[in-house]
Amino acid sequence: MNISLQREISSNLVVEAAYVASRSVWLNNSALIDINAVTPERLAAAGLNLNLAADRSLLRSTITNAGVVARGFKLPYAGFPTGQTLSQALRPFPQFGSLTVSGAPLGNAWYDALQAKVTKRFSHGVELTSSFTWQKELEMNSVNDVFNRRNQKNYASASQPFQFVTAFNYEVPKLTANKMVREVVGGWTVGGVLRYASGTPIAVPSSNNSLNGLLQRGTRMNRVAGEPLFLVSNLNCGCFDPARTFVLNPKAWSDPADGQWGVSAAYYGDYRNRRQPDEQLSFGRIFRIRERMTFQVRAEFFNVFNRTVFPAISGNNPTTSPLADSLGRKTGGFGFYNTASAGNVQTGGIIPTSRNGQLVGRFQW
Repeated sequence: MNISLQREISSNLVVEAAYVASRSVWLNNSALIDINAVTPERLAAAGLNLNLAADRSLLRSTITNAGVVARGFKLPYAGFPTGQTLSQALRPFPQFGSLTVSGAPLGNAWYDALQAKVTKRFSHGVELTSSFTWQKELEMNSVNDVFNRRNQKNYASASQPFQFVTAFNYEVPKLTANKMVREVVGGWTVGGVLRYASGTPIAVPSSNNSLNGLLQRGTRMNRVAGEPLFLVSNLNCGCFDPARTFVLNPKAWSDPADGQWGVSAAYYGDYRNRRQPDEQLSFGRIFRIRERMTFQVRAEFFNVFNRTVFPAISGNNPTTSPLADSLGRKTGGFGFYNTASAGNVQTGGIIPTSRNGQLVGRFQW
């Protein structure tokens, strides 16, 4: 769906605003189904209740355990490994582990956005396009409770609600009457693409409540109400040393009760990585030697302002013990930047995507 309004402000300046939306269904995702899972219905039929500690203990016990045998459970088939658990024996196909359906058309996605754009057509040596997008990207593509898929709508893993992009091109005019100066100074083209966007979401930590040992399916931790998600005021403030600072709050997450599913979404809108600008500039010129012979020279620069690119945050297990080396640099724990794998660790962990450029020459005839 696209509803837009465009207005020409002047002969070379156009502004446009649009509401853009899409709805996607039947997206392929085999993670949304497990045809060999131990469902609540199978547990109820076997007389087991996950809310009872004794029943949870039985599910984790081997099929030959005295308590399991006393409850009347037997080998599901001749030759079933006696070291396997009762939970495994209760699977629809106990000889296998998890069984997914390749290409299962169960995924859904929702997209809504306000997209605004300003276009300055080429005049006076200038050409410019700027766009701003305010968007919301949701999906049902990564579930917490496989038996309750409809309750798992969450932010997309690559969600960036705000994006601003400017692309420009400027040709230096030949202002002087001196032919030599005109040929040397004029005719050069300066261009660039500048992109600024929100940080991408951080995944909610996986639970340690051992639900996987009961139902052969894992779950996620629950978000603790009132606890801040971060230990620093702002990941984008530049006010902390990433090599020596834990930035995620382990108290913000708690395990669901034993045998229970977590209720958190896979991603939250206020739980995001640091923003990372993308800034590229270039300049060059085409020298015309003859009518059918030209020489082009172009210099291109990436991360032109030498922005520090932070490594990924370690955020999967809030119960991990914090670790540091003799210099105080964090080497393990929840919410640390793994700067040890980056270059120039002592100055904040700059990784190989620091400022770089290339020079290109092209002769055409």
